[in-house]
Order: sequence, then structure tokens, then C-alpha cells
Amino acid sequence: MDVDRMDGKTVAVFGGSSGVGLAVAKGMARLGARTIVISRSAANGQRAVDRIHELSGGGLVESITGDPSTRAGAELLAIALKERADRLDVLVSTAGSVGETGRTADGVPRVFATNYLVHFQLLRSVLPMLNSTPGSRALIVGVAPALVKRIRNGPLDGVDPTTSAAALMTQTVAWKLLLARHLADIRPEGPTVNVFHPGLIRSNLLATQRLPLRLVGSISNVFAKERCIVVEHLASSRSLAGISGRMFDNHGREVALPPIVTAENATAAWTTSERMAR
Repeated sequence: MDVDRMDGKTVAVFGGSSGVGLAVAKGMARLGARTIVISRSAANGQRAVDRIHELSGGGLVESITGDPSTRAGAELLAIALKERADRLDVLVSTAGSVGETGRTADGVPRVFATNYLVHFQLLRSVLPMLNSTPGSRALIVGVAPALVKRIRNGPLDGVDPTTSAAALMTQTVAWKLLLARHLADIRPEGPTVNVFHPGLIRSNLLATQRLPLRLVGSISNVFAKERCIVVEHLASSRSLAGISGRMFDNHGREVALPPIVTAENATAAWTTSERMAR
């Protein structure tokens, strides 16, 4: 995968204080970008900045505290970003969870809210900054291509809170793909928006889960990598200018999208997302 220097560019990484996000933030700083770590915790954000400084030998790295899980929170975060930087070349949204239960105050299953709706809120709120920065890009974390192949037609008018956790996770992936498709369709001259599979990256995502999942996490971390090369490629490569509405695997190869990803379905999912995002 080809990777270009990013000197003079500004990159914001949501979820950048740990796991995939931290690996991405390290890579952006290594490539010379001004890197802004977005974290829900000020302490975790600062620890990430200190760690990145230690590994990259300096560079312009900073953190912003914010929570885009609500419309108000996302708008406040967008304001904070605009006050901090006059341009946004790349947004990388990496937040995610496994095994969440319960519902939000609006009745949305938390697994859906964390793994999809927060990405929608964040991207919608910073879209004006991306639109005003020529050649800007947005990247949303996805899943392994094997799981994408299992996606079938599903509901586009809402989320069934009684459905299984596995079905909800599948719906979040489908809607991320639809989100990228919609923005690619309505603003072909605007920022490119793509979904990526990060590959096996060292993470504590499963550390608080039940024993079987904790064991999976521990074993996975033995083989996991510290860098997310595919994001370095997708965020920087000149060869990807104008490529939007796609998904890429951890080797930078384009993933075939499921039949549900059509322009009509993408518009329907966006409309429903607007209604759900409060």
C-alpha cells in the first residue's frame, strides 16, 4: 500500500485514545500530520497525546474532549474543532464496542448507538469543515469482509430493540456502508467517505467482557499489530483522491458491497438516522 507524507494537513481521530484509534493517531503523527485525538475522557486523551509524542519524537499532537453520542454533544465537538483548527483534511472515526446491553434515553439499543449512530452524529456535525477543505477525507471503522458478505436486506425505517445483538451489529455495519454511499452520492465533489477494516490491532476492547471473549482478546493481542497501515494508506495516498462510498480491507483492497447498498436505501437510512439522532 502506498503512503504519502501528510505535512501541513490536519487529522482528527475519534476514539484515538486507545485500540484502533490510538494506532491510527500514531500513524498520522508519524506521517507529519497535525493530529487531534478526540476522546470522551480528558485524562485518556492526554495519556494518548503523551504516548504519541514519546513514540513519534514530537510533532503537533493534541487532544479534544467531547462526546458526539447526542446532537448537542456532536455540535459542541464540531465547534471545538473549528476553534482549534482552520481546516480538517481527514476525519477518522474508530469508536466501537462489543457486548453492550440496554438502551439510550431515546430507546435506541446501545450497541447500535455506539457502533453506528455516534459515527453518523460526528460526521454530520463536522461535514461543514470537511466541505470547506479541498480534498478532505472521512474514514469510518468497519468489520472483517467475511461479515460484510453476510449482510442481507434489513430494516431501514428504524431499529428493532428486541432483535439479537448479532443482528444489531450486522445492521450497524450495513448502515455505515449506506452512510458512506449517501454522502458520496449527494456531494461527489465533496469529501470522500469510505469504510475500512483495520485488521488485527492491539486493543483492550474485550478486556471487560465475559471470560471467553477476554480469552479471545488476549490471544488476539499476541498476534496484533501496533500500526493501522490501511488507514495511513486511505488517509494519505494521492492515488485514492476522489474514491468514495467504498469499503476497503486491511490490505487496502476494495470489498464488494452487499446488495442493500443502493442510492435509494442510502437515502432512506440517512433520513431515519436524522430522526433518531437527537
